[in-house]
Amino acid sequence: MLYRNFAIATLLGAPLLVMVVEAVVPKPQPAAETSAVAAATPAPVTPVPPSPPIVMPEAQPVSAMPDYGQPLPGAGQPLIVPSGNMPTAASGPIFSSRSAPPGSPNAE
Repeated sequence: MLYRNFAIATLLGAPLLVMVVEAVVPKPQPAAETSAVAAATPAPVTPVPPSPPIVMPEAQPVSAMPDYGQPLPGAGQPLIVPSGNMPTAASGPIFSSRSAPPGSPNAE
């Protein structure tokens, strides 16, 4: 209901706002008067000095590029290596049906 009232107020208020703004904002002078004033006092033309050319450095040839040791040492190895402290088999569920809190999906 609030949105409907806002839409109605906007549709009625927008033309009124436009009419008020047109009445307050000064109107531009006709084009004939402005062109006569512009022809009477021409603006001085200042020459723009040419800019120096941009010189880009030459790129190194591909054969001169340094070798960064590609492929990296250790690429393809797993990020985490199992150690003696880590379990070797997957553990069971976090909660059993007896220890799960009531209302949880693991409770029966």
